[in-house]
Amino acid sequence: MGIKPDWQQDVITSFGNIGITTHDIESLEYKLLSVGAGEVVVNLISLKNTYRPEDLILLQEQCQLKNIAVLHLWEDVWKTRKAQVIGRISSILGLNKRIHARKTKIIQITQKHADDFLNNNHLQASAKSNYKFGLSLDDQIIAVACFSNLRYMKGLSPGYRSAELIRFASISGYTVIGGFTKLLQHFIKTYKPNDIMSYADRDWSLGKAYEQSGFKLAHVTPPLEMRLKKDTLVRYFPHRLPAESIEDEYLEIYNTGNLKYILYL
Repeated sequence: MGIKPDWQQDVITSFGNIGITTHDIESLEYKLLSVGAGEVVVNLISLKNTYRPEDLILLQEQCQLKNIAVLHLWEDVWKTRKAQVIGRISSILGLNKRIHARKTKIIQITQKHADDFLNNNHLQASAKSNYKFGLSLDDQIIAVACFSNLRYMKGLSPGYRSAELIRFASISGYTVIGGFTKLLQHFIKTYKPNDIMSYADRDWSLGKAYEQSGFKLAHVTPPLEMRLKKDTLVRYFPHRLPAESIEDEYLEIYNTGNLKYILYL
């Protein structure tokens, strides 16, 4: 799983294979692909680059003024999560088939079921959570939402409790209309938090789905520095590097930060 110079062409070819049209955008600094009708631009970032996080954030902000969303696709993400990248782009472009959530039933699922589903269908794979729910149709899980435990918040009113929405995903190739809201409202009705917080990765989201569901932007976090193992393309936060790590085995990478959203109830 080494670094190959032709990965960017593989992106273009793979998009074309599923009917996503791409057009190069002239740029001296970036490798930019306009996809679909031009409302989305994918910035292809090779692991060997001289970009600073603030450069990528500025690119996003400038394009956002023109109602164009910029997605930052790093080389390692393409090589390790190719199917999930294609699924995410297809969803953003509105190419998915649609299923109405009213046809589904809510089920509680195990961590293993959540792991299996999210590893296959979420760009960031799975994560540990306390509460896990799925939407089932014909005995098949088609969407999953995972939440943290409820935490009492100091400095707020007595008994005020907050939870985090850690992951949400629908099965690749499908958009479950009303699925996000159905699972969210089930959690709210069952556990009665005072708010729910969640984070959107700025590399991949402008947060519109959260805002459409009533979430409010509370904070923009700074870029996160990470280490990438050269031979496995596994990402680590600096404080979570394996013991006895050798510095030369890693590359320094980063993301553009997160958008923190809160749904007040």
